[in-house]
Amino acid sequence: MQLDSVVSQVENITLRAKNLAAGRSPSDLETRLEATSWSVVECLDHLTQTANAFVPAIASAVAAAPRLTTNRALRTGTLTRLFIRNLEPPYRLRFKVLTPLIPRRRDCDSVWSAFEESQIQLTKTIQSAAGLAIDQVRVESPVYARFRYNVYGALCMLSAHERRHLWQMEQILKALDLEQVRHAS
Repeated sequence: MQLDSVVSQVENITLRAKNLAAGRSPSDLETRLEATSWSVVECLDHLTQTANAFVPAIASAVAAAPRLTTNRALRTGTLTRLFIRNLEPPYRLRFKVLTPLIPRRRDCDSVWSAFEESQIQLTKTIQSAAGLAIDQVRVESPVYARFRYNVYGALCMLSAHERRHLWQMEQILKALDLEQVRHAS
């Protein structure tokens, strides 16, 4: 049941991202509001980079997870739960993006295709964990070796991270729309 919820969250994020991009020009999606901020396309590429970095480590840990012996709730762990809370939008804390996760591509079509594929792989990985005690196996962060968390926590963290950047994309597009209205009047 909990994993179904995480799958649903990932699918909902993909759909919301698609709806945000629908009818938008490549220019809108590639525009940075400030020199130091990201565009919608860069947010999508960052999410792709993140999923592609985490999914292999999570999939390996899922393969080693024992079967659930009782019908119990999966747990994220205390520190992971606190981290997830700080990821949720609207966020108050900003985090420095580590080099492996910095957006690289800015072409709308290739970024969107890669994003969709990463979401498919993430969904398959989540679904492969059904019936397993994924809160009993730990995964090391593929981008920051000092962090280790259980697999269920990692999946919840990825989902919260995606919501964070989806919210960021919404803010970018709202600001662009406001700017266009100002210029039209």
